[in-house]
Amino acid sequence: MLASEIEAFKDIEPYSDEKVRETLKWLETNEEFIRGIKFFYPSWSREEILTRLQYCKTCADFQVQFIVDTINRSIYDTMDSFKIVGLEEIETPNCLYISNHRDIFLDSAVLQNRLHELGRAFTEISLGDNLVVNDVMLAVSKLNSMFTVLRSKNKSEMLKNSINLSNYLRYSITEKKVSSWIAQKNGRTKDGNDVTAPGLIKMLLLSGGADIKKAVADLNIVVSTISYEYEPCAFEKANELSTLDKEGAYKKSEFENLHSIVNGINDPKGHVKLVFEKLDVDNIDFVNNRKKDVISVANEMDRIVYKNYQLRKTNYIAHDLLYNEERYRHHYKQDEVAEFEKYLSKAKNEDIYHRLLKMYATPIHNREILENKN
Repeated sequence: MLASEIEAFKDIEPYSDEKVRETLKWLETNEEFIRGIKFFYPSWSREEILTRLQYCKTCADFQVQFIVDTINRSIYDTMDSFKIVGLEEIETPNCLYISNHRDIFLDSAVLQNRLHELGRAFTEISLGDNLVVNDVMLAVSKLNSMFTVLRSKNKSEMLKNSINLSNYLRYSITEKKVSSWIAQKNGRTKDGNDVTAPGLIKMLLLSGGADIKKAVADLNIVVSTISYEYEPCAFEKANELSTLDKEGAYKKSEFENLHSIVNGINDPKGHVKLVFEKLDVDNIDFVNNRKKDVISVANEMDRIVYKNYQLRKTNYIAHDLLYNEERYRHHYKQDEVAEFEKYLSKAKNEDIYHRLLKMYATPIHNREILENKN
């Protein structure tokens, strides 16, 4: 890696050790940070917060002191069960986790929590620059080992940012020997349809050379599939899609993403499952045509997600309500239908109600398509 390329990473990479020390010192006197921590941990005194800051020497220390308990509380208080499959079998210490994306915070956070329990290193995590609303948010993000995904509407700037991000991810995995987490596309899945964006694969292949199969293999991609029985922020997602269709645009309020993070942590989620599976490049028919190979890689990742997605009674009930049939009647009881309909009754209009049903029914369609191919 050229020194000039490594220098360019300073705009996006997590904090250096020196910057960590400087930022921790700054946070000790930052009232906005103190208030934010007390919001999540109301029983903590100012003295306890300052003491915990003084314990921190690294990004990992900060995560242990300030983030792990929030994740644990969300698991214990909002999930009826939480199961992780396949992580112990991932022996490579430096891999790229690519995940379906249902919640801004939890999709990656529950992975970090489990890695910590296993005594493994936290991963670095992607963060869209749209989430960085102020200096405190930037500091907390970087102290959580987040690298920034810079977004721009200017095409030349967008290409420059994509090349830099691609180089950084490859450098992190192949030279720094750390793992990273990134979502399969920009933004959360809001309609229930998990699809790997070809643009993500194109970005990854902006580095790695002409041999496409090797360029993919060197990243040690692990496909991460998370499924929530009750979708975090489901009503907000449906409302956003409804507004977008009716008005042609949806403008988020200044702190809307932060509210989504908090709601995602606190919303009841029922049964939750997280499945990991290494991407086997030998299952992909590479023809060394970049456009075709990008689609082939994305399709294989989608196949893994649809296979590993855990369908629940909410999915089956939604499907049968949506199509006014009883095809999946054997997967649920009548009292569970009433329970789900009570949940759906919070929809403020018929359009939101219909979108919620589609959100929950779509993973069944994806599974059916996969099974029909086989």
